[in-house]
Amino acid sequence: MRMTVILSAILLMPDLASACDQAELLRLAEEQKKLAARNAWTGVERSYVSLKETRCELNFDHYFLGAEAARYLGKTWEQHERLQRAQQIEPRPEITESIEAIEASYGRVDLRGDPRRRPVLWREEMPFAPDQRKSIGYAQTYVAETGSFYGMLPAGEYEVGDLSFTVEAGQAFEIITVGKVRRSDVASPSGLPDPSAPVSFLRYANLVITLGPSFLSTPESKKEVVLQDGGHQFAPSDVFVSGFSLQVGGELGLTYEEPALGVATTLGYVGGYGTDTLHGIQAWVAGVARPGNLRLALGPQYQVVMGSGTGVASWFDRGHDQSANPNDSLLYSGFAWGPGLQGSIGLGLLDFDAFQGVVELGGSWQSDGARGYYSFGLRVGIVPTVPRFSG
Repeated sequence: MRMTVILSAILLMPDLASACDQAELLRLAEEQKKLAARNAWTGVERSYVSLKETRCELNFDHYFLGAEAARYLGKTWEQHERLQRAQQIEPRPEITESIEAIEASYGRVDLRGDPRRRPVLWREEMPFAPDQRKSIGYAQTYVAETGSFYGMLPAGEYEVGDLSFTVEAGQAFEIITVGKVRRSDVASPSGLPDPSAPVSFLRYANLVITLGPSFLSTPESKKEVVLQDGGHQFAPSDVFVSGFSLQVGGELGLTYEEPALGVATTLGYVGGYGTDTLHGIQAWVAGVARPGNLRLALGPQYQVVMGSGTGVASWFDRGHDQSANPNDSLLYSGFAWGPGLQGSIGLGLLDFDAFQGVVELGGSWQSDGARGYYSFGLRVGIVPTVPRFSG
């Protein structure tokens, strides 16, 4: 009896492993439609891949929108496969025409290169059709990323490494093995030769813009600040204000390995308003790590702070009558400057092709030698999308 139960459980295991997550299927399908309506094709592609992982049976719309995403991204082989799947579910003349158009203009290639010495894929005369240009661009970037490519290319003459080859429309997969690649033939992200690039290459580059509410604080210095004449320097008491921050700059990706590593530079403003006001101008250079949809940034900053308000440090004494003019009633204004440190942790939530929408927590510290200045807040904005390939 016990053996029968065990055997039944073993036989049922494959069925349990392949169970369909129907709730996730419905959620992803709705997400896919919404992203397609916004022409966010990178997000549509991500949703399609996630739909496949639900192990559910997909319908016509799933495959059709997946094919449209592949077409926009230049993934012609994937587009062709998904159109065929859609056609099997619901034969339509327009789908047949699309498949035949691909077969009439594209051929299949299997480029096999060395990922440690990625070759250049090059075509002298680019086709006029936008879809064909995207297809070539995707293949060039894929070769630059991985050293190889398995897919479809528009008919025509190509070079890869030191080999020349011809793609003919409708041809079956042709295996092209790339030999030893010279340093001058190593691929750059554009797919063009970059003789000066020895090891790594620019992976991506684009704008960084974030905006959101923030808080600024500068605690009163516990140490008296004395000027050359022996008198105390004006210094605010504890200040805590709320306002907003804005950062504008750029980010460059430098490595192909995961997580993607890069560098970002931004010029920022952080301000707080109320009885006291503080305004900070920040120049920030940060190292950036992009594991998955996370974005981690940390690096030095230089900040200039301007402020005004009421209430000076409790230890301030220039011989004034504190009973008539208490320190907490004295006005102050001035500015300070100095180096510091800034960091942020963000999560990418939306894809807009070349950009990714993020929400992030950020904070900074700066010292002028006498006191510290702190800011922190929640920001939303855009950062570059990291190009990733899954084969």
